[in-house]
Order: sequence, then C-alpha cells, then structure tokens
Amino acid sequence: MKKFLLVLALSFVATYAFLAASTAHAQTPAPQFGGCFSAGSVCLGPSAAITVGQFNLSTSKFTGGFIPGAGYGATFMADTWHTVGVDLYLSFVVSQSLPNNAIPTIMVSFANYARVGLGYSITEQPVGSALKQPLLMFGVGSNFGGSPAYVAKAAKAGREDGARMQAAKAVPTP
Repeated sequence: MKKFLLVLALSFVATYAFLAASTAHAQTPAPQFGGCFSAGSVCLGPSAAITVGQFNLSTSKFTGGFIPGAGYGATFMADTWHTVGVDLYLSFVVSQSLPNNAIPTIMVSFANYARVGLGYSITEQPVGSALKQPLLMFGVGSNFGGSPAYVAKAAKAGREDGARMQAAKAVPTP
C-alpha cells in the first residue's frame, strides 16, 4: 500500500510538472463555453479530468485506474497560480466484461490541475436495482473556459486600457 501511495504521489507531481511546462509556452486561446467576470478572478467553463484513484466509502477499499470525465464549473482566483475551482463531473465506465457504471462527481481543483472529489457510483447489476456507493476520488484535470493564462493576459490588457482611459481624461481637450 505504501508503494502504491508513493507511486500515486509521484505521478501527481510528474503530471503537474508536465502540464505546467506545456501550458507555459502555449499560446492562450480565447475562452469558449464560459467566461470570466469580477475582473477576471472568477471564471466559468468546461473542464476535463482523469480519476487515477478512488476510495470506496462503503467498503473502505482503495482502487486505482483511469476514469475520464467531463464537467463544468467555476474557477476562483483564476489569475493566480494557486487557482481553486469547483466542478460537477459525469464519468462513465462501459464494458462488455464488467458492469456498466456511471459516476456523477463534485470535484474541487487546486492549482488548476489537481482534483479531489466526492462521487456516487451507480453500477448496473445483472438482477435487481443498481448498486450505489459513495466514493472519494483523486485525479488530474484542466479547465478550458477560463484558463489562468488567458485571464492574466486579459486582466493585464484591461489594466492597461484603464490606465490609458484615465490618462486621456486627465488631459484637457481644447
């Protein structure tokens, strides 16, 4: 178990370093399916996450694996590196050999990439009603609607425009 937790922690660090390095040099796109308000400190938009581990609160068992999910939510302090967000996700696991599974999840994000959330696994059963179990989920992901780089660029442009407007007002016109 200790080896697994060490590998999990190292994978978070490696993934975060990789994603931070790859986005540092990327050209910033305009936000889509969302936007920012409150001077760029709050952004709404879509996000994606991959759950790499989950703790079943009913059985007290930890499992690992890759479960992708799509979501939508809010990002706070979006113009800083320590951005925090809350997203609603929906993940599906569909298989011919395993029972189908749907997992609606509310996840909190830290520094735009790390995700921790509480989900509710709804697993198809061969007979009877679906098995429902609460899960504590861990993963990585990214927000698309209001990326911190875009917000920082937009906020800087807004400050520069505001300074130009104030300077123009200060100069009397003949």
